[in-house]
Amino acid sequence: MPTILRLAASAAMLAALAGPSLAADYDPPIFIEQAPEYVPVEVGSGWYLRGDVTYKIDDPLYEFTFLGEETRNNRFGGSIGMGYHFNDILRGDVSVGLLAGDRFSATSGLERYEAKYDAWYGMANAYLDLGTVSGFTPYIGAGAGLLHTRQSFDYSVSNTTIFGFDDNQTNFAYALNAGINYQVADNVSLDFGYQYVDSPRAEYLNSDTLTVERGIDFHQVKVGLRYDLW
Repeated sequence: MPTILRLAASAAMLAALAGPSLAADYDPPIFIEQAPEYVPVEVGSGWYLRGDVTYKIDDPLYEFTFLGEETRNNRFGGSIGMGYHFNDILRGDVSVGLLAGDRFSATSGLERYEAKYDAWYGMANAYLDLGTVSGFTPYIGAGAGLLHTRQSFDYSVSNTTIFGFDDNQTNFAYALNAGINYQVADNVSLDFGYQYVDSPRAEYLNSDTLTVERGIDFHQVKVGLRYDLW
């Protein structure tokens, strides 16, 4: 018995000495936080596409009669663009389009006269939507961009050009917009508006005085379709 007691006492002493060492080597459990759930970003949210048909309501830039022939004036134009809703009030878009065009041709014997005029524009616009009532949203806006014009003239005899020129210009332009938008579906709406486009430094030939003058502007009404991508 004494021997057994001595062995038990020795074992108890070793356990007491080993206890602090084991405690020092003990590592606390590691808790790993669960990663937040991934929510994909809606790339299309707020973006919209638009297309418009325009009609020029003021006088054509070129309108004259020569050799019994009159200018042929195209008052129709159009544009396409892409925009973004910043909030319920402010939105903006970028658009490019054709404004108008004039044509003239006349023949006298072997002589032939031909003239052309076209105008295109690219514009960045900002709009204020003034509240919606029964699906109708009136708005006002303004824009800045570039006006590109091309004017050409050709005088020929027996199909041989005697004199001609082809003038291309690109100048600063600005726009003023107003209209009303009507929502016909969740993401489709009709746009009825007015647009004034002015390029103060664009040059043209005054057909009455045969002098070069500056300043080209357009008054036009627009009917368009807007498609929201959300």
